[in-house]
Parts: sequence; structure tokens; C-alpha cells
Amino acid sequence: MANVFAPRLLGKTGFMAGPLGVGSSYGVGAKGIEEAFDRGVNYFYWAWARRQGMRKGLRNICRKNREKVFISITSLVPTGPMIRFSVTRVLRALQIDYVDGLLFFLFKNRPLFKSQIEPALRLKEQGLVRHIGFSSHHRPNFPRFAKEPHIDIEHIRYNAIHRGAETEVFPHLPPKGSKERPGIVIFTATSWRQIITADPEKLNGLKIPTAGDCYRFVLSHPDVDVCLTGPSNDHEMRHALDAVEKGPMTEDELNWMRAVGAAIKK
Repeated sequence: MANVFAPRLLGKTGFMAGPLGVGSSYGVGAKGIEEAFDRGVNYFYWAWARRQGMRKGLRNICRKNREKVFISITSLVPTGPMIRFSVTRVLRALQIDYVDGLLFFLFKNRPLFKSQIEPALRLKEQGLVRHIGFSSHHRPNFPRFAKEPHIDIEHIRYNAIHRGAETEVFPHLPPKGSKERPGIVIFTATSWRQIITADPEKLNGLKIPTAGDCYRFVLSHPDVDVCLTGPSNDHEMRHALDAVEKGPMTEDELNWMRAVGAAIKK
């Protein structure tokens, strides 16, 4: 097993993504964003809460390195012409000409509505959006819609507590390297901090993982392309970067993380 996490092909987007991605919702500063880019992070998720630090950091990076970063956004409106407003608002905020990924949130058992996909495809034709994808907590959505021609990226929940993707999603996706396979991005690696703030008594002697352990656990799975982190400050950003540079977990470490997840879930 390699001792580092190498960049991975982000599915049919064709983009070579660093293993760690950064979400916008938590408060890391511009310097932390720029340091992350310098250390190999090139997937940035401009999600629901959009902080000034990430905005400034991405502006600085994109002035000289726009083609080297992948910026995904969540549409803040569900359907119709307001989707265009949602995209153009981001273009103005980040001072860029296009977004790499436009994501929608899917609820149970349904694909994108016609009123979502048609405006998104028009934006793609006009060069304002390069790829379309979705995020969901409902695992059956991912294999069900992975082969849709307009689905390029999937954001999936996966961590040591919620491991259902190992059996319900990953084995049922198109093969890695195929033209049909979407890029796989993981969110909530710490299970909203449940793992890193676990009750020691509940763990019965197991060591409490750090956030970095959670990212390494996720990235050790061969079907994962990118794992998102949500640092609240530059120190947490550096912790995540340092941890990921340790590379994949050993089998003993993976078993420890699985045991922690099982103990918390009880």
C-alpha cells in the first residue's frame, strides 16, 4: 500500500483531484484556504453557508490558477430560472467565469426534476457550469442515478458510524475509470463531530479518533475520490492537511475506527 494519498481522477469529470476537499460552511480563513491549495487541495465546495475567509482565499487562488481548482456549489434554489440567479451570484462573489460543479440535493427515490435539469443543462451549454451532480442522504439514489448522462458528481455520506455505502453504494457504481462513473465525494467524515467527541465510557477503552483519523479512514476506501473537511479555523485546516499526508490507514487502524463507529452507534 502506498504511503501517501495520491490525487485521484474525479470520475467522468476528468479532473485530477487532491484527496482532501474543503467546504465553505465553517470559518477557515483565506490564508488557510491558500495554504491548503499550496499543499495539494484543489476541490472546494461552496455550500450552504458561505464564509468570507473562503471567498477571499478562492478569489486569490483563482486569479492565477483557475483551471487548477474545482469549485462545486449547491444551488440555493430548487427549481426554475432562479437556478441561474444562484449560479451567477456565485460567479460575482468569487470573481470567476464558471463553476465546475452544480449540485442539487435529492430526497428519497427521485431523480432531478425537469425544472432542475433543464436550466442546469442550459447553463452548461453556455459555459457557466461544467458539471452537474447531486448530494443525498438516501443511499439507494447513488447507484440508481449514477449512469444518468448528466450526473457527473455524487456527494455521499460515509464515515466510521455510517458505513452503509460500503455495501449499498460503492459495489453498485460503474467501475472506476469507466466513462459512466461519476466523481465520488464524501461528506460528514466525522459524523457531525460525533466521532471526535465520543463519550470515553461508551468506547470502553478505545482511543477517541481525531478529525484527521476520520479523513484517513474515509480516504482509505478505494472507491472514494475526495473527502471533504470543514475546518473552523486555520489550525484545523493544518491538522487535516498534516493527517492526510500520513497516507492510508493500516488494517489495524481501520479495524479500530470500525470498532469506534460500532460502539457509538449502539
